[in-house]
Amino acid sequence: MSSRRLVTLLAVLAALFAVIYVAASIVVAHRALSAELTPLAECPSDYGLAYEDVEFSPRGGPELVLRGWWMAAAEPRATIIRVHGIDSNRESLLGFSAAMTTAGFNVLAFDLRGHGQSDHAQMGAGLHERDDVLGALDYVIEQRGARADAVFLHGNSYGGAISLMAGWRDDRVAGVFADSAFASLSELVSQEVSRRTVLPRWAAAALRPGIVLAGRIFQGIDINDVQPAVDADAYDYPLAIVHCRPDERISLSHFERLRSSVRQTPSERIFDDCPHSDGWRLHAAEYEAMAIEYFEDRLR
Repeated sequence: MSSRRLVTLLAVLAALFAVIYVAASIVVAHRALSAELTPLAECPSDYGLAYEDVEFSPRGGPELVLRGWWMAAAEPRATIIRVHGIDSNRESLLGFSAAMTTAGFNVLAFDLRGHGQSDHAQMGAGLHERDDVLGALDYVIEQRGARADAVFLHGNSYGGAISLMAGWRDDRVAGVFADSAFASLSELVSQEVSRRTVLPRWAAAALRPGIVLAGRIFQGIDINDVQPAVDADAYDYPLAIVHCRPDERISLSHFERLRSSVRQTPSERIFDDCPHSDGWRLHAAEYEAMAIEYFEDRLR
């Protein structure tokens, strides 16, 4: 084969590879930013709680409807907004919500966009979902009469990261409790793409630059901007953070980075024997006592 033909062949193969790489990056980015719908299997009445089905919209997004449960305490001291993890729904940690209601806290548990029974929408890697949380904040204050100095966010995993990203943006949030949150999403791209698609880890790693670029161009989302550790530095009051030491999905290093980012010493706990985001399930009494103490301290 002549050198000219060889150069032409290599150029064609390079162009073909580039087309395949770009196409695969676009498809994978879209898939990774689409939630897996998990149907509701429980409701508050299973825990002996009265509740109301509610609807509201994200802040600045009237075209979307988010759906949830309003669980009122008999003699409320404050209100907690519960934010679930990725591919989950409002029933996540429902037993914890029930315990908080019994302890005197109203609870709003709702489905993030694209999850549960909320309207279908592309996920925003937390950048859009923080508007879901702020919409929930507007709802509990404007429609449920929650005191503006007595509303807390409690989120686990993806929901914990979103809570950190949202809470400091509105000074009516009195405290944030983040369970198993990540410090930076860009570090988890390869792992999470592999979890959420059929790609093996090595292929997801190879596609990572293309996925990040495709998310930015076609989804309007810059994954590099999802930095809850940076958001943690924006709070002028103590946060509450918990993590499971053997967490294989979001390693303890993320907890440590969040811990080192905050301005004031947080209320913190590391559980030694639980998988990802399972601290409450295995240590309910200790977990609930810590949460109540944190919320009460913030009220004072």
